[in-house]
Amino acid sequence: MTDEIPRGLPAPPALGAAALPPGTYAGQVVLVTGGGTGLGKAIAAEFARLGADLVIASRRAEQLKA
Repeated sequence: MTDEIPRGLPAPPALGAAALPPGTYAGQVVLVTGGGTGLGKAIAAEFARLGADLVIASRRAEQLKA
């Protein structure tokens, strides 16, 4: 198996580059469940960077306060 990119597919973005430009979700509301910690929190931060308005749900209210 080789590390070549199959023909017809675009090259992936550079390491650390964003796949979507800022403002992609401007004016959209995104619901993130489990958004108080871990992966959910990171996903919420990324949607915020992309301009989304967020509704964040968590089982523990103290996690959301932080």
